[in-house]
Amino acid sequence: MSKSLSSIPLFKMKVEEKGQIKDIKEIIVRIDGLPTCLNGQIIDMGDGVKGIIMGYDEDDVLVLVLGDPGKLKMGKEIKGISEPFEIPVSNALVGRMIGAMGEPYDQGGEIEAEKMVPVFRDSPPITKRAQIDEFIPSGTKIIDMLIPLAKGQRQLILGDRMTGKTVIGVDAILSQKGRDVLCIYCAIGKSLANLTKVIGTLRDADALEYTTLVVATDNSPVGEQYIVPYSAAAVAEYFAAQDKDVLVVIDDLTKHAWAYRQLSLLLERPPGREAYPGDIFYVQTQLMERAGKFSDDHGGGSITFLGVAETLQSDLTGFIPSNLASMCDGQIFLSSAIYAEGFRPAIDANVSLSIVGGKTQPPALKELSRSLRTDYAKFNEVVKLSKLSSGLTGEAARVVAKGNVIQAVFQQMEYKPISLQEDIVLLYAVEKGILVPLSDDDRTKFCNEIFAFATAGHASLIDGISESTELTDELSRGLDGLMEDYFAQVGVSTEVAAETEKGADATEGEETAETPAE
Repeated sequence: MSKSLSSIPLFKMKVEEKGQIKDIKEIIVRIDGLPTCLNGQIIDMGDGVKGIIMGYDEDDVLVLVLGDPGKLKMGKEIKGISEPFEIPVSNALVGRMIGAMGEPYDQGGEIEAEKMVPVFRDSPPITKRAQIDEFIPSGTKIIDMLIPLAKGQRQLILGDRMTGKTVIGVDAILSQKGRDVLCIYCAIGKSLANLTKVIGTLRDADALEYTTLVVATDNSPVGEQYIVPYSAAAVAEYFAAQDKDVLVVIDDLTKHAWAYRQLSLLLERPPGREAYPGDIFYVQTQLMERAGKFSDDHGGGSITFLGVAETLQSDLTGFIPSNLASMCDGQIFLSSAIYAEGFRPAIDANVSLSIVGGKTQPPALKELSRSLRTDYAKFNEVVKLSKLSSGLTGEAARVVAKGNVIQAVFQQMEYKPISLQEDIVLLYAVEKGILVPLSDDDRTKFCNEIFAFATAGHASLIDGISESTELTDELSRGLDGLMEDYFAQVGVSTEVAAETEKGADATEGEETAETPAE
């Protein structure tokens, strides 16, 4: 008897509980039965419809329908499966578009699964994490120079509608080409037209070769819009467990909060501030904490989150924006006022910051950008004050002159990511004051042409610049030679800048001498 019992493969046994549908409210079903079910467990409702347990009340189980609720009816018998909610994953997901359930959404056919991974899981503990010490380029000049990002960081992209938040995320994906970084673009509640535009941009830049799209559009069920970022995180964790670096762009978390608010109201949970449920902070923290740099015994990879969130009239103190900002390692704020002035990207450097990225910034870039934030902040303040006065003289004029150069360098067209080498070339020109005496058109021409000129005529110099490159005397001499060759070709002397600086100093000295007489 004992021999026959020991031969039963208990680890292969599945326990199923049965229940009945008691009530149907849109996509939430109330079920009677399932006495030992767990939150997050999968429910089989028949006819290809599944559900996931979202909560309980005194007598019933509340289930979110994952499928067509039209196939359900009152009194129908359902089965509870003692398994967590899982999706199929494999390396074949790269270059494909899938939904929240892991099903293919493109025309590439079925995806052969290598394993099943849970969608909802705890974030790795600190004992399985490693120090964040690697730089990851965003492709946006003002970000890489002033707000650098690191692998394993959680960075929030904030701004009003139509201020270019998606552009920042997509440019970050485009800039990973050839860097052995896998990317995931997670679309939550986006319109089909906007999603098609993003896919077209990625396809034109051959970025789909290393990118997976996990999407739930605005016409997808609310349940899928709630689940889809967790599915994207599960795919990222699968890649990171293989010692790969992963960049995840979540676009956007505000619509995720809207979806969860709608679900919570259907679940009859008491609304709180702005009608959001009391656990909205926990729900989104559970997602964002899954990013990080992991130790070798946990795969050795990294997951970097770029989360997009929408503000209302540039209000950073809104409930969801302030919640998300508190759980991230920094924020990039796009100002509608700056956008209206025609500056692109419309990033407000005064309220944007990166908490952990600064220490990973490449040495040469860090050296050249050391005083950049201060100079740019002074420029913005002087420009505001100058609107109240009749003119500028002395030190103020010099601050504005350099600030105009910095602003010209920061200007960038959408979906045109900039490399680290080009960042260093442009910053070197800023720090040397070469661009100060130039007209606006000549500055724009310089910014557009200098890197192509350098690649053609000074290829060895550009090839020698890497993330570990320091600003040595040899590199400085090479950059000086590049500038001289470029301006010699266009017929402009770089010595004019030095003369301009001397003139500003002389003017300031005259004003200082005249001040006591007044």
